[in-house]
Amino acid sequence: MTSKIFYFFLATILIFNIGCKSQPVAKSSLLTRDEKIICDTLQIDTSIIKDIRQFNSNKIEPFHYSLGKIITMDGETESDPIFLKGLVFTEANSKSYDLIFSLKDKFKVQGYSIFLLENNFNINHKPDNIGVLKTTDKYQVLKQIGTNGINWEITNDSLISIIMTLDKKYALELIGASGDWCEFIIHNDPKNWAQFAKEVYKVCPDIVDQGSETVEALADEMQKTKRLYFWWD
Repeated sequence: MTSKIFYFFLATILIFNIGCKSQPVAKSSLLTRDEKIICDTLQIDTSIIKDIRQFNSNKIEPFHYSLGKIITMDGETESDPIFLKGLVFTEANSKSYDLIFSLKDKFKVQGYSIFLLENNFNINHKPDNIGVLKTTDKYQVLKQIGTNGINWEITNDSLISIIMTLDKKYALELIGASGDWCEFIIHNDPKNWAQFAKEVYKVCPDIVDQGSETVEALADEMQKTKRLYFWWD
């Protein structure tokens, strides 16, 4: 049985089981039976779930993600999801980044990455999805999730190559990644933010054309936030 199929059956069973049970309150040091199964099966440190519980009491599932969603009267179903060695859970949009920033450094020491997987921008009060993967390599996160800008002929491999080049100059820290976007903290300021914004625009025109509207505004935004964001429509 391939690992993808194995994770699929594990996720299916556990999502059903966890969804049928009440969840522990935040700050609980006890794991549910299903959470223990997840940790044992995927070889995830139980301390990771315990740390999450200091901030969040929503159900925790084996990592699953799909860029495509099938919407029916019964809700959403993921189309051809991927299953990875990690966890996924929901958080209110207003709290997502705070939670990630509270845990990212500690998780990195333990060998894990925590990041925003799906930002729903509080539309219809829908919560965000937060992912945790058993790796501290940002390139592995991008690789495993398959992040790309294929509409602009940027494959996953070419995107990783672009990020590697930028990383050498600007010391990027991954805080968000999905199928068609990724986000980083910029730890080394560019000498010229306007020139940097032009570089970013060449890679991802959508963040200007459908976002900041001008390259100058993008430069100002990145300088203020110290964030690099790619998104391909």
